[in-house]
Amino acid sequence: MKVEPTAADLVDIARATILSDIVPALPGDPRYAALMAANALAIAGRDLALPSTSEDEIARLAALLDDWSPAADPGEALKDATARLAARVREGRFDEGEARVRLLAHLRETTRARLAVSNPRLLAGRERKAS
Repeated sequence: MKVEPTAADLVDIARATILSDIVPALPGDPRYAALMAANALAIAGRDLALPSTSEDEIARLAALLDDWSPAADPGEALKDATARLAARVREGRFDEGEARVRLLAHLRETTRARLAVSNPRLLAGRERKAS
């Protein structure tokens, strides 16, 4: 039986190759561009390797927007709910009380989930400081 690497494994291999074989041979601007590409691959690799958090985010948004129900497509549901939440925040519906507490909890969890993909070192440093 052939065991194939996962998409996350392939992205990690591509990133490692760029960093070990290509970046050292490049000068100035091309080197910077290759480092940015390697960083983008690192983010994509983490995104592929981590379980999807969009379902959790959609559920939290549905709880905040009690008269809203998500569309079948998660991407569209996330966009729609985020736009609706932003409009309600601008209207002042989350300015105080329990609504504010729930909003802040949602924003903290959403930020934590996104940092786990885009900048896990920053997240780890903040979590160490908090404990």
